[in-house]
Amino acid sequence: MSVLCVILVTNISNHLSQLYRKVKSYIQDFNLFPSVPPSTDEHQLRNEKISTRIFLYLLTLSLAILLLYNSLNNVTQTVNVKAPTMTKYLELYLTYSQTLKCPCKQISINYDTFLSIEYTFHQVCTSVFITQDWINFLNEEYYYGGDLYLDDYRLTSIFTFQALNTFCGLANQTTSIRLTQFYSTQYVSAFVIPSEIFDPQVQTLVEQFISSTTHDFSLSISTVRDTTQSNALFSSQQSNYEMYLLGGRGYAYTDPWSYGDCSCSLSATCIEQSSMFRSSNGRVLYSVPGMYTGCYTVESLLQSNLQCFYNQTCINKVVSYFVTRPLMNTTALNNSLPSQFLPNSTLKEVINQIMVEQFVPSIIYNSYYNACQPTECTYTYQTKNSIIYIVTTLIGLLGGLITVLKLIIPPVVMFIRKEKERSRPDIGKRYNNFLRVLYASLDANTSYFSNDILAKYFARV
Repeated sequence: MSVLCVILVTNISNHLSQLYRKVKSYIQDFNLFPSVPPSTDEHQLRNEKISTRIFLYLLTLSLAILLLYNSLNNVTQTVNVKAPTMTKYLELYLTYSQTLKCPCKQISINYDTFLSIEYTFHQVCTSVFITQDWINFLNEEYYYGGDLYLDDYRLTSIFTFQALNTFCGLANQTTSIRLTQFYSTQYVSAFVIPSEIFDPQVQTLVEQFISSTTHDFSLSISTVRDTTQSNALFSSQQSNYEMYLLGGRGYAYTDPWSYGDCSCSLSATCIEQSSMFRSSNGRVLYSVPGMYTGCYTVESLLQSNLQCFYNQTCINKVVSYFVTRPLMNTTALNNSLPSQFLPNSTLKEVINQIMVEQFVPSIIYNSYYNACQPTECTYTYQTKNSIIYIVTTLIGLLGGLITVLKLIIPPVVMFIRKEKERSRPDIGKRYNNFLRVLYASLDANTSYFSNDILAKYFARV
Protein backbone atom coordinates (compact mmCIF):
# COMPACT_ATOMS: atom_id res chain seq x y z
CA MET A 1 0.00 0.00 0.00
CA SER A 2 2.79 2.35 0.87
CA VAL A 3 4.48 1.53 -2.41
CA LEU A 4 1.34 2.47 -4.32
CA CYS A 5 1.15 5.75 -2.45
CA VAL A 6 4.74 6.51 -3.27
CA ILE A 7 4.15 5.68 -6.93
CA LEU A 8 0.99 7.83 -6.98
CA VAL A 9 2.75 10.76 -5.37
CA THR A 10 5.63 10.38 -7.76
CA ASN A 11 3.31 10.37 -10.78
CA ILE A 12 1.45 13.42 -9.55
CA SER A 13 4.73 15.19 -8.90
CA ASN A 14 5.96 14.33 -12.37
CA HIS A 15 2.73 15.54 -13.97
CA LEU A 16 2.85 18.77 -12.03
CA SER A 17 6.47 19.25 -12.95
CA GLN A 18 5.70 18.66 -16.61
CA LEU A 19 2.70 21.03 -16.41
CA TYR A 20 4.85 23.68 -14.78
CA ARG A 21 7.50 23.35 -17.49
CA LYS A 22 4.86 23.55 -20.20
CA VAL A 23 3.26 26.63 -18.67
CA LYS A 24 6.64 28.23 -18.14
CA SER A 25 7.65 27.45 -21.68
CA TYR A 26 4.33 28.76 -23.00
CA ILE A 27 4.73 31.99 -21.08
CA GLN A 28 8.32 32.40 -22.17
CA ASP A 29 7.45 31.71 -25.80
CA PHE A 30 4.14 33.61 -25.76
CA ASN A 31 4.21 36.06 -28.66
CA LEU A 32 1.44 38.44 -29.72
CA PHE A 33 3.54 40.02 -32.44
CA PRO A 34 4.84 37.13 -34.61
CA SER A 35 6.42 38.14 -37.87
CA VAL A 36 4.99 36.91 -41.15
CA PRO A 37 6.51 34.63 -42.25
CA PRO A 38 7.78 33.42 -38.84
CA SER A 39 11.34 34.55 -38.18
CA THR A 40 14.16 32.44 -36.76
CA ASP A 41 16.31 35.43 -35.93
CA GLU A 42 16.91 35.47 -32.18
CA HIS A 43 17.08 39.24 -32.06
CA GLN A 44 13.74 39.59 -33.85
CA LEU A 45 12.10 36.94 -31.65
CA ARG A 46 13.43 38.69 -28.58
CA ASN A 47 11.89 41.98 -29.76
CA GLU A 48 8.53 40.29 -30.28
CA LYS A 49 8.52 38.69 -26.81
CA ILE A 50 9.54 41.95 -25.11
CA SER A 51 6.80 43.77 -27.02
CA THR A 52 4.28 41.14 -25.87
CA ARG A 53 5.20 41.56 -22.20
CA ILE A 54 5.11 45.35 -22.39
CA PHE A 55 1.79 45.20 -24.23
CA LEU A 56 0.18 42.97 -21.58
CA TYR A 57 1.54 45.12 -18.76
CA LEU A 58 0.34 48.42 -20.25
CA LEU A 59 -3.03 46.94 -21.23
CA THR A 60 -3.60 45.61 -17.71
CA LEU A 61 -2.46 48.87 -16.14
CA SER A 62 -4.66 50.96 -18.45
CA LEU A 63 -7.73 48.82 -17.77
CA ALA A 64 -7.09 49.02 -14.02
CA ILE A 65 -6.80 52.82 -14.18
CA LEU A 66 -9.97 53.13 -16.26
CA LEU A 67 -11.82 50.79 -13.92
CA LEU A 68 -10.72 52.76 -10.86
CA TYR A 69 -11.55 56.12 -12.45
CA ASN A 70 -15.04 55.10 -13.57
CA SER A 71 -15.75 53.48 -10.21
CA LEU A 72 -14.73 56.50 -8.10
CA ASN A 73 -15.74 59.32 -10.41
CA ASN A 74 -18.91 61.24 -9.47
CA VAL A 75 -21.34 61.85 -12.31
CA THR A 76 -24.26 64.29 -12.51
CA GLN A 77 -27.63 62.80 -13.30
CA THR A 78 -30.42 65.04 -14.65
CA VAL A 79 -34.08 64.15 -14.07
CA ASN A 80 -37.15 65.79 -15.66
CA VAL A 81 -40.60 65.66 -14.08
CA LYS A 82 -43.44 66.70 -16.38
CA ALA A 83 -46.24 68.98 -15.11
CA PRO A 84 -45.60 68.45 -11.39
CA THR A 85 -48.34 69.16 -8.88
CA MET A 86 -47.62 71.47 -5.98
CA THR A 87 -47.38 68.46 -3.64
CA LYS A 88 -44.82 66.84 -5.94
CA TYR A 89 -42.90 70.10 -6.21
CA LEU A 90 -42.68 70.43 -2.43
CA GLU A 91 -41.41 66.85 -2.18
CA LEU A 92 -38.74 67.51 -4.79
CA TYR A 93 -37.76 70.78 -3.14
CA LEU A 94 -37.21 69.09 0.21
CA THR A 95 -34.70 66.71 -1.40
CA TYR A 96 -33.18 68.68 -4.28
CA SER A 97 -33.58 72.31 -3.22
CA GLN A 98 -30.15 73.34 -4.52
CA THR A 99 -30.63 72.15 -8.11
CA LEU A 100 -34.41 72.10 -8.64
CA LYS A 101 -35.58 74.34 -11.49
CA CYS A 102 -39.21 74.64 -12.57
CA PRO A 103 -39.76 77.19 -15.38
CA CYS A 104 -43.07 79.03 -15.24
CA LYS A 105 -45.45 78.99 -18.19
CA GLN A 106 -46.89 82.32 -16.94
CA ILE A 107 -43.99 84.48 -15.79
CA SER A 108 -45.98 87.61 -14.80
CA ILE A 109 -48.81 87.32 -12.28
CA ASN A 110 -50.99 90.07 -10.77
CA TYR A 111 -50.57 90.53 -7.04
CA ASP A 112 -54.27 90.01 -6.39
CA THR A 113 -53.92 86.43 -7.68
CA PHE A 114 -52.02 85.33 -4.58
CA LEU A 115 -52.34 88.26 -2.18
CA SER A 116 -55.19 89.79 -0.22
CA ILE A 117 -54.79 92.69 2.21
CA GLU A 118 -57.42 93.40 4.82
CA TYR A 119 -57.27 96.63 6.80
CA THR A 120 -59.16 98.25 9.65
CA PHE A 121 -59.43 101.96 10.32
CA HIS A 122 -59.29 103.69 13.66
CA GLN A 123 -62.61 103.09 15.37
CA VAL A 124 -63.49 106.79 15.27
CA CYS A 125 -63.97 106.41 11.50
CA THR A 126 -66.80 103.94 12.12
CA SER A 127 -68.20 105.68 15.18
CA VAL A 128 -71.20 107.94 15.62
CA PHE A 129 -68.91 110.98 15.81
CA ILE A 130 -68.43 111.20 12.04
CA THR A 131 -72.00 110.35 11.08
CA GLN A 132 -74.33 112.86 9.55
CA ASP A 133 -76.63 112.61 12.58
CA TRP A 134 -73.88 113.81 14.91
CA ILE A 135 -72.89 116.60 12.54
CA ASN A 136 -76.53 117.68 12.20
CA PHE A 137 -76.81 117.74 15.97
CA LEU A 138 -73.74 119.99 16.20
CA ASN A 139 -75.04 122.11 13.34
CA GLU A 140 -78.27 122.85 15.18
CA GLU A 141 -76.25 123.95 18.18
CA TYR A 142 -74.21 126.21 15.88
CA TYR A 143 -77.30 127.97 14.55
CA TYR A 144 -79.61 127.83 17.55
CA GLY A 145 -77.22 127.77 20.45
CA GLY A 146 -77.63 131.43 21.19
CA ASP A 147 -75.05 134.16 21.55
CA LEU A 148 -71.79 132.22 21.90
CA TYR A 149 -68.15 133.22 21.65
CA LEU A 150 -66.44 132.41 18.34
CA ASP A 151 -63.98 130.06 20.04
CA ASP A 152 -66.67 128.32 22.10
CA TYR A 153 -66.48 124.56 21.60
CA ARG A 154 -70.21 124.41 20.87
CA LEU A 155 -69.50 126.48 17.74
CA THR A 156 -66.10 125.10 16.71
CA SER A 157 -66.97 121.42 17.26
CA ILE A 158 -69.00 121.15 14.07
CA PHE A 159 -65.98 122.19 11.99
CA THR A 160 -63.74 119.85 13.98
CA PHE A 161 -65.88 116.78 13.32
CA GLN A 162 -66.54 117.76 9.71
CA ALA A 163 -62.76 117.85 9.22
CA LEU A 164 -62.43 114.52 11.03
CA ASN A 165 -65.12 113.03 8.78
CA THR A 166 -63.24 114.34 5.74
CA PHE A 167 -59.98 112.80 6.90
CA CYS A 168 -61.66 109.41 7.44
CA GLY A 169 -63.24 109.52 3.99
CA LEU A 170 -60.00 110.67 2.37
CA ALA A 171 -58.03 107.91 4.11
CA ASN A 172 -60.55 105.29 3.02
CA GLN A 173 -60.58 106.52 -0.58
CA THR A 174 -56.79 106.78 -0.78
CA THR A 175 -56.26 103.31 0.67
CA SER A 176 -58.80 101.77 -1.69
CA ILE A 177 -57.30 103.42 -4.79
CA ARG A 178 -53.72 102.61 -3.85
CA LEU A 179 -54.64 99.03 -3.04
CA THR A 180 -56.33 98.62 -6.43
CA GLN A 181 -53.18 99.93 -8.10
CA PHE A 182 -51.04 97.64 -5.98
CA TYR A 183 -53.13 94.59 -6.87
CA SER A 184 -52.70 95.31 -10.58
CA THR A 185 -48.90 95.25 -10.25
CA GLN A 186 -47.34 92.10 -11.63
CA TYR A 187 -45.01 89.71 -9.88
CA VAL A 188 -42.43 88.42 -12.38
CA SER A 189 -40.69 85.08 -11.94
CA ALA A 190 -39.21 82.93 -14.70
CA PHE A 191 -39.02 79.94 -12.36
CA VAL A 192 -41.15 78.76 -9.47
CA ILE A 193 -40.05 80.58 -6.32
CA PRO A 194 -40.06 78.33 -3.23
CA SER A 195 -42.44 79.39 -0.47
CA GLU A 196 -39.64 80.07 2.00
CA ILE A 197 -38.37 82.77 -0.36
CA PHE A 198 -41.71 83.79 -1.89
CA ASP A 199 -43.47 84.61 1.40
CA PRO A 200 -40.76 87.01 2.72
CA GLN A 201 -40.56 88.67 -0.70
CA VAL A 202 -44.30 89.31 -0.80
CA GLN A 203 -44.26 90.45 2.83
CA THR A 204 -41.58 92.97 1.89
CA LEU A 205 -43.74 94.18 -1.01
CA VAL A 206 -46.66 94.65 1.38
CA GLU A 207 -44.49 96.61 3.81
CA GLN A 208 -43.29 98.82 0.97
CA PHE A 209 -46.90 99.39 -0.10
CA ILE A 210 -47.94 100.38 3.43
CA SER A 211 -44.93 102.65 3.83
CA SER A 212 -45.39 104.40 0.49
CA THR A 213 -49.16 104.80 0.96
CA THR A 214 -48.90 106.32 4.43
CA HIS A 215 -45.99 108.50 3.38
CA ASP A 216 -47.78 109.84 0.30
CA PHE A 217 -50.96 110.47 2.29
CA SER A 218 -49.05 112.35 4.98
CA LEU A 219 -47.10 114.26 2.33
CA SER A 220 -50.26 115.40 0.53
CA ILE A 221 -51.72 116.74 3.78
CA SER A 222 -48.45 118.47 4.64
CA THR A 223 -48.43 120.10 1.20
CA VAL A 224 -51.92 121.51 1.74
CA ARG A 225 -50.98 122.74 5.21
CA ASP A 226 -47.79 124.38 3.97
CA THR A 227 -49.65 126.06 1.11
CA THR A 228 -52.31 127.37 3.49
CA GLN A 229 -49.78 128.68 5.99
CA SER A 230 -47.36 130.21 3.49
CA ASN A 231 -50.17 132.11 1.79
CA ALA A 232 -51.79 133.14 5.09
CA LEU A 233 -55.21 132.14 3.79
CA PHE A 234 -58.16 133.62 5.63
CA SER A 235 -60.19 131.11 7.67
CA SER A 236 -63.92 131.07 6.95
CA GLN A 237 -64.53 130.89 10.71
CA GLN A 238 -62.33 133.98 11.22
CA SER A 239 -60.27 131.90 13.61
CA ASN A 240 -56.92 133.27 12.44
CA TYR A 241 -57.81 136.86 11.58
CA GLU A 242 -60.72 139.05 12.54
CA MET A 243 -61.96 141.29 9.76
CA TYR A 244 -63.14 144.85 10.34
CA LEU A 245 -65.00 146.94 7.81
CA LEU A 246 -64.22 150.61 7.75
CA GLY A 247 -67.51 152.38 7.52
CA GLY A 248 -67.99 154.53 4.42
CA ARG A 249 -64.51 153.91 3.08
CA GLY A 250 -65.21 150.68 1.13
CA TYR A 251 -62.36 148.56 2.48
CA ALA A 252 -61.53 146.43 5.49
CA TYR A 253 -58.56 145.49 7.57
CA THR A 254 -57.73 142.38 9.61
CA ASP A 255 -56.45 141.85 13.09
CA PRO A 256 -54.67 138.52 13.88
CA TRP A 257 -55.98 136.29 16.61
CA SER A 258 -53.74 135.21 19.42
CA TYR A 259 -53.99 131.92 21.30
CA GLY A 260 -52.12 132.22 24.52
CA ASP A 261 -48.82 133.89 23.70
CA CYS A 262 -48.92 132.74 20.07
CA SER A 263 -50.12 135.05 17.28
CA CYS A 264 -51.64 133.67 14.08
CA SER A 265 -49.69 136.30 12.15
CA LEU A 266 -46.49 134.51 13.17
CA SER A 267 -47.56 130.88 13.26
CA ALA A 268 -50.50 128.92 11.90
CA THR A 269 -50.17 126.27 14.61
CA CYS A 270 -51.23 128.42 17.56
CA ILE A 271 -53.76 126.61 19.76
CA GLU A 272 -55.44 126.74 23.15
CA GLN A 273 -57.70 124.44 25.13
CA SER A 274 -61.22 124.13 23.71
CA SER A 275 -63.75 125.31 26.24
CA MET A 276 -67.38 126.27 26.60
CA PHE A 277 -68.05 129.71 28.03
CA ARG A 278 -70.91 131.42 29.79
CA SER A 279 -72.07 133.96 27.26
CA SER A 280 -72.94 136.58 29.87
CA ASN A 281 -69.51 136.94 31.45
CA GLY A 282 -67.12 134.69 29.47
CA ARG A 283 -66.49 132.37 32.40
CA VAL A 284 -65.33 128.89 31.42
CA LEU A 285 -68.08 126.36 31.96
CA TYR A 286 -66.08 123.30 30.91
CA SER A 287 -62.79 122.64 29.12
CA VAL A 288 -62.96 119.59 26.85
CA PRO A 289 -59.97 117.33 27.61
CA GLY A 290 -57.67 116.75 24.63
CA MET A 291 -59.51 119.13 22.27
CA TYR A 292 -57.99 122.38 21.03
CA THR A 293 -58.99 125.36 18.96
CA GLY A 294 -56.60 127.52 16.98
CA CYS A 295 -55.83 129.52 13.86
CA TYR A 296 -57.05 126.80 11.49
CA THR A 297 -59.46 123.97 12.15
CA VAL A 298 -57.09 121.41 10.59
CA GLU A 299 -54.10 122.59 12.63
CA SER A 300 -55.99 122.48 15.91
CA LEU A 301 -57.52 119.09 15.02
CA LEU A 302 -54.10 117.57 14.28
CA GLN A 303 -52.89 118.60 17.74
CA SER A 304 -56.02 117.34 19.49
CA ASN A 305 -56.72 113.85 20.80
CA LEU A 306 -59.86 111.83 21.48
CA GLN A 307 -59.37 111.01 25.14
CA CYS A 308 -62.67 112.66 26.10
CA PHE A 309 -64.56 110.53 23.58
CA TYR A 310 -63.23 107.32 25.13
CA ASN A 311 -64.98 108.39 28.35
CA GLN A 312 -68.77 108.27 28.49
CA THR A 313 -68.85 110.62 31.47
CA CYS A 314 -66.84 113.22 29.58
CA ILE A 315 -69.14 112.95 26.56
CA ASN A 316 -72.23 113.33 28.70
CA LYS A 317 -70.67 116.35 30.39
CA VAL A 318 -69.95 118.02 27.04
CA VAL A 319 -73.40 117.30 25.60
CA SER A 320 -75.10 118.56 28.75
CA TYR A 321 -74.05 122.12 27.89
CA PHE A 322 -75.72 121.96 24.50
CA VAL A 323 -79.07 123.72 24.31
CA THR A 324 -80.33 121.65 21.36
CA ARG A 325 -83.09 119.29 22.34
CA PRO A 326 -83.49 116.40 22.39
CA LEU A 327 -79.91 115.54 23.27
CA MET A 328 -78.33 112.91 21.07
CA ASN A 329 -77.47 109.56 22.60
CA THR A 330 -73.82 108.77 21.96
CA THR A 331 -71.60 105.87 22.94
CA ALA A 332 -67.97 106.34 23.90
CA LEU A 333 -65.16 104.78 21.89
CA ASN A 334 -64.14 101.34 23.15
CA ASN A 335 -60.83 101.58 24.99
CA SER A 336 -60.56 97.78 25.28
CA LEU A 337 -60.26 97.18 21.53
CA PRO A 338 -56.73 96.35 20.31
CA SER A 339 -55.13 99.41 18.79
CA GLN A 340 -51.72 100.74 17.89
CA PHE A 341 -52.85 104.14 19.16
CA LEU A 342 -53.46 105.37 22.69
CA PRO A 343 -56.51 107.40 23.73
CA ASN A 344 -54.22 110.41 24.13
CA SER A 345 -52.45 109.90 20.78
CA THR A 346 -52.77 113.06 18.73
CA LEU A 347 -54.89 112.91 15.62
CA LYS A 348 -51.78 113.88 13.67
CA GLU A 349 -50.21 110.59 14.74
CA VAL A 350 -53.36 108.75 13.66
CA ILE A 351 -53.64 110.56 10.32
CA ASN A 352 -49.95 110.06 9.54
CA GLN A 353 -50.72 106.33 9.62
CA ILE A 354 -53.55 106.94 7.13
CA MET A 355 -55.88 106.30 10.10
CA VAL A 356 -55.39 102.54 9.68
CA GLU A 357 -55.02 100.40 12.77
CA GLN A 358 -53.46 97.48 10.92
CA PHE A 359 -52.97 95.91 7.52
CA VAL A 360 -53.40 92.13 7.50
CA PRO A 361 -51.91 90.51 4.38
CA SER A 362 -52.94 87.01 3.35
CA ILE A 363 -50.41 85.29 1.07
CA ILE A 364 -51.75 82.29 -0.85
CA TYR A 365 -48.77 80.34 -2.20
CA ASN A 366 -50.96 77.68 -3.77
CA SER A 367 -52.62 80.31 -5.99
CA TYR A 368 -49.22 81.60 -7.08
CA TYR A 369 -48.03 78.09 -7.98
CA ASN A 370 -51.17 77.35 -9.99
CA ALA A 371 -50.88 80.67 -11.84
CA CYS A 372 -47.21 80.01 -12.59
CA GLN A 373 -48.16 76.67 -14.24
CA PRO A 374 -44.73 74.99 -14.37
CA THR A 375 -44.60 72.68 -17.38
CA GLU A 376 -41.79 70.60 -15.95
CA CYS A 377 -39.26 70.45 -13.15
CA THR A 378 -35.61 69.57 -13.64
CA TYR A 379 -33.16 68.60 -10.95
CA THR A 380 -29.68 67.08 -10.82
CA TYR A 381 -27.89 64.92 -8.29
CA GLN A 382 -24.44 63.39 -7.86
CA THR A 383 -23.98 59.61 -8.03
CA LYS A 384 -21.46 56.86 -8.93
CA ASN A 385 -21.38 55.08 -12.27
CA SER A 386 -23.38 51.87 -12.40
CA ILE A 387 -21.64 48.52 -12.98
CA ILE A 388 -23.31 48.25 -16.39
CA TYR A 389 -21.97 51.65 -17.41
CA ILE A 390 -18.47 50.76 -16.19
CA VAL A 391 -18.42 47.43 -18.08
CA THR A 392 -19.76 48.91 -21.31
CA THR A 393 -17.28 51.79 -21.08
CA LEU A 394 -14.33 49.42 -20.63
CA ILE A 395 -15.53 47.24 -23.51
CA GLY A 396 -15.93 50.30 -25.70
CA LEU A 397 -12.42 51.53 -24.92
CA LEU A 398 -10.74 48.13 -25.05
CA GLY A 399 -10.65 47.83 -28.84
CA GLY A 400 -9.16 51.26 -29.35
CA LEU A 401 -6.67 50.76 -26.52
CA ILE A 402 -5.45 47.44 -27.97
CA THR A 403 -5.07 48.99 -31.42
CA VAL A 404 -3.06 51.94 -30.11
CA LEU A 405 -0.75 49.75 -28.03
CA LYS A 406 -0.16 47.35 -30.94
CA LEU A 407 0.77 50.24 -33.20
CA ILE A 408 3.11 51.91 -30.73
CA ILE A 409 4.87 49.20 -28.71
CA PRO A 410 6.64 47.05 -31.40
CA PRO A 411 8.29 49.98 -33.23
CA VAL A 412 9.36 51.57 -29.94
CA VAL A 413 10.88 48.32 -28.66
CA MET A 414 12.65 47.72 -31.97
CA PHE A 415 14.03 51.25 -32.00
CA ILE A 416 15.29 51.13 -28.41
CA ARG A 417 16.99 47.74 -28.82
CA LYS A 418 18.53 48.76 -32.13
CA GLU A 419 20.06 51.87 -30.57
CA LYS A 420 21.29 49.79 -27.68
CA GLU A 421 22.98 47.32 -30.04
CA ARG A 422 24.67 50.15 -31.89
CA SER A 423 26.11 51.64 -28.72
CA ARG A 424 27.38 48.29 -27.38
CA PRO A 425 31.07 47.52 -28.41
CA ASP A 426 31.54 44.33 -30.45
CA ILE A 427 33.88 42.60 -28.00
CA GLY A 428 34.01 39.26 -29.83
CA LYS A 429 35.01 40.81 -33.14
CA ARG A 430 37.75 42.86 -31.56
CA TYR A 431 39.05 39.81 -29.69
CA ASN A 432 39.37 37.78 -32.91
CA ASN A 433 41.18 40.60 -34.65
CA PHE A 434 43.52 40.88 -31.72
CA LEU A 435 44.40 37.18 -31.92
CA ARG A 436 45.14 37.39 -35.64
CA VAL A 437 47.44 40.30 -35.09
CA LEU A 438 49.05 38.51 -32.19
CA TYR A 439 49.78 35.39 -34.23
CA ALA A 440 51.07 37.41 -37.14
CA SER A 441 53.45 39.28 -34.91
CA LEU A 442 55.07 36.14 -33.52
CA ASP A 443 58.43 35.36 -35.01
CA ALA A 444 58.79 31.60 -35.46
CA ASN A 445 62.54 31.78 -34.82
CA THR A 446 62.65 34.43 -32.10
CA SER A 447 59.13 34.13 -30.50
CA TYR A 448 59.00 37.90 -30.10
CA PHE A 449 56.10 40.22 -30.82
CA SER A 450 56.29 42.56 -33.69
CA ASN A 451 55.84 45.88 -32.01
CA ASP A 452 55.09 47.62 -35.28
CA ILE A 453 52.19 45.28 -36.11
CA LEU A 454 50.69 45.59 -32.60
CA ALA A 455 51.01 49.34 -32.76
CA LYS A 456 49.11 49.38 -36.07
CA TYR A 457 46.32 47.21 -34.59
CA PHE A 458 45.80 49.32 -31.50
CA ALA A 459 45.92 52.42 -33.66
CA ARG A 460 42.94 51.04 -35.64
CA VAL A 461 41.15 50.15 -32.46
